[in-house]
Amino acid sequence: FTTPSLSTTTTYYVESANGSCISSRTAVTATVNTTPSVTSTTPASRCGTGSVTLQASASAGTISWFANASGGTVLGTGTSYVTGNLSTTTNYYVEVSQNGCTSVRTLIVATINEIPTITSTTPASRCDTGTVTLGATASIGTINWFANASGGTALGTGTSFTTPSLSTTTTYYVESATATCTSTRTAVTASINATPSITGTTPSSVCDSGTVTLQASASGGTISWFANASGGTALGTGTSFTTPSLSTTTTYYV
Repeated sequence: FTTPSLSTTTTYYVESANGSCISSRTAVTATVNTTPSVTSTTPASRCGTGSVTLQASASAGTISWFANASGGTVLGTGTSYVTGNLSTTTNYYVEVSQNGCTSVRTLIVATINEIPTITSTTPASRCDTGTVTLGATASIGTINWFANASGGTALGTGTSFTTPSLSTTTTYYVESATATCTSTRTAVTASINATPSITGTTPSSVCDSGTVTLQASASGGTISWFANASGGTALGTGTSFTTPSLSTTTTYYV
């Protein structure tokens, strides 16, 4: 006996008759099972390569996870599924079964977000106290500048950062961030170099014509000798300079 279309479990009764003799009736149940459904899914994401934990809940039954929208082998069962090592965003599918009834599969996405990187930095230097402009580029994201290797508040954003006035060499740190992922910080140094000074000079003299040996000392660096107060080519280097033969008093510069 084929029932009409049923939406609920229904009991029918069957008897057997032989002439005027009729059996008692026996109940026969046509059971209509509700197909379970996936009631919610929780996609997940991560920065860079690795595994992702996906979650799902169902109205009833056993939850099964698949790599395909239909067919294929069950990857796992239960309310959560830990993917293998992923390097790209990957689609998974989840279904639930009970009493021989299986839901349609629901898409759930394991998202792999690219980690930005600082691709280059441009340290800078200056002589004595003042500001220094540092530079950086990134693969993606917004570039942020910090005074610390970790933590702290961003001092500025963008591909360049002008420091406050510095009197000593100072290290800053730069990172790049997207809405989901942040690079490691990279050190960028603002170097403050002390301008050297001439600390002492020793003029000299000669009677009549001849060469004269002049001397000078400096706080640091290479001492250079010139015939002019500015410009011109160095005549020599070092703490002493012997002039060519002179017949008149001559001024040199160091």
